[in-house]
Order: sequence, then structure tokens, then C-alpha cells
Amino acid sequence: MLLHFGGLGDPGGPLLDRLRALFRQPQNARFFASALAGVETAFEIAGRAECARFLPGGLPVRDWLAAPGDPPVPAAARGSVAEGVLLHLYQLCVLQPGPGSPLAPAGGLRPVGAVGHSLGSYAAVFSALPVAGRRGYAEAAGRSVAQVTVALLRCHQVVPAAPRPDGELLRRHAALGPGAGVPAAMAAVVGPRRPVLEEAVRRSGDGPGGRVGIGLVNSPTFHVLTGATEALMRLRLAEAELFERPGARWTYLGATAPFHSPALTPAMALIGRDVDHHWQPVKGDGLTMPVYGTGTPANLQSSPHVLYEVAEQQMCRPFDWPAVVDAALAELDPDLVLDLGPGVSAAALTRSRLRESGSAARFTSL
Repeated sequence: MLLHFGGLGDPGGPLLDRLRALFRQPQNARFFASALAGVETAFEIAGRAECARFLPGGLPVRDWLAAPGDPPVPAAARGSVAEGVLLHLYQLCVLQPGPGSPLAPAGGLRPVGAVGHSLGSYAAVFSALPVAGRRGYAEAAGRSVAQVTVALLRCHQVVPAAPRPDGELLRRHAALGPGAGVPAAMAAVVGPRRPVLEEAVRRSGDGPGGRVGIGLVNSPTFHVLTGATEALMRLRLAEAELFERPGARWTYLGATAPFHSPALTPAMALIGRDVDHHWQPVKGDGLTMPVYGTGTPANLQSSPHVLYEVAEQQMCRPFDWPAVVDAALAELDPDLVLDLGPGVSAAALTRSRLRESGSAARFTSL
């Protein structure tokens, strides 16, 4: 059985509702106490005053989870830091051993490896750590939540405040109509194949806000572009004919940092220092099973510094999901792919890849 973890995709609404339901279950009390303490540890490490620049209200995750009734998703829960923390909380909570474990309905099959889409790679790594018992699991989960939170905070610390695009660029973009969406640091593009998209990116070149890059390859016709908001706006306008062809679609994502972009490279020195100073680095030979979550793709069991490599992959290197899935299938030949979610995007992409590859592995989602 191959464990499958999705990335950011649908963190608001249904995910927060699911987390609230898990938070109310008594058997999860120890887990959430440790995990939420991990969030606070991350702010102490990164510096609360510095984080207030981009998160003035902090991350009151406990308040969001403990809110009575069914309140709407707060605006503060929609930024990339909050979304990433909620994603990791959910994946680690449902992976807990004991009653309710997702491995039980899998017929007692033991996992032979794990894959994680983008930020889901952190959960994939966690699933391969040698952790014993629910108490030990909760303690390890607290550390992992702190590591993910501080990595996301560091990325936002190094992103310079985005200048407002010049008036002419704003007017031209507004002329595309409301369907063009709200400009952001990442955009999902459906339709153009990679060589065509790479040529369009090459033509866009450098300019105010820097250069656009292909951050994620999700399928032959589904990519995610990453870069400064102004650079993405320029590309969208300059290549209007390409992105407005029948079947093509350009959708700005809600990311508050350009993940999978060299723009976040300065964060890596901070993240590496954080791991070395506050936690014991994880070496690949300490993982109990293969984990695939890098763009190479490579089994992280050969990595000398797993947490650093995973952070570097999520923050500043391009990511090729079909290649990761193909490598895991070829090397592990699993009978079952068990998707721990929480979103549907990565699951749909992997189902499609299984069909294209002719794999006999069954795919099921929690």
C-alpha cells in the first residue's frame, strides 16, 4: 500500500469543518494539545514581532477549531501560512495509530512507501518516521507542526512587500474582465503543454517583479506558474492569445508567497538554521520506508538532511508530480494507493496517472 498525501487546494470551508469535528473528539485531545503548542513554538522561533508584519493577528488556530456552532471561515485562515498549517494538522491527525486509523479499512495492509504533493511531502515524511504509541505520536506531531509552521513563516519573512503594479498594467489587466480573477503570486494554467508554456515564459523575460517560472507540473496540460504578481500579470497580458484558446484556463491561486520559486531561496538559510538549532535533523536512513516527494524524483531515504531537502523542494524548486508518482509505482509496485487527502486535486491527478501508466493498483480516498 502506498500512502498518498495531497497539497494545498481546499483549505477553507470543508477542511476547517473536518478539523473542528476531529478537535471535538476526546481521543484527539493529546494530539491537538501537542500540535497547537507546535504552532506557538514556531512563532517564538521566527519572532512574533517580525511575523506581525504579514500576520498581524497571529494564527489563533485553537480559537478557529473551538468556535461553537458552524461559523464561517475567518479571513485570516485563508492565507498560505494558515492553509499550510491546517493541511498538516489534518493529515497528521487522521494518520494517528489506534482506533480510527485509516490503515484499518485498508484490510490490514502495511504501507510500503509514501508520496506527497507539494506541501503534502511533509506528511509523507512524517508517515515514515519511527514513532511508537499515541503519546509518542502526539509529541512527534507537535515537532512536525512546528517545523512546517516555521518554514512557512520564514518564506513570508523573505518575500519583500509587493509594490502596487503601475496604473497602466492595472488598467490593461482589468480590461480582461472579472473572469480574469484577482492577481496573485501563483496561477494554475490548463491547456498549453510544457514546451509551449516554457517558450511563453521565456518570451516574457525579466521585468518589474522579476521572471515567471513553472513551479509545478501536475500533468502534461496542467501547470502552476509562480513568481511576483506583477510578472504574472505581464505574462497573462502578453500571451493572451495562448491563454484564451478554447480549452485553456488561467486561474490565479490564493497563495500569499511564490512557492516553488527561486524567489524564496533566501528562506532556506533560515529554515536550515531553525532545524539544526531546535530539532534533531532527520537523516534519510532513519526513515522506515521510501518517501517520494522531490522533483528529481528521488527516494528521500538517501537524503543526508530530509527536512532541509523537503523544505527546499516546497519553497524554491520546481515540482513534477507525474514523475514522482511514476517513480513510486515503478519502484514499489503497490497493490493499493490510499489517499489521505484532504483535497481532490492531487487525487484526481494521480487517478489519471494510474490509468495512463496501466498500473493495476487500486486507488481509494478516505
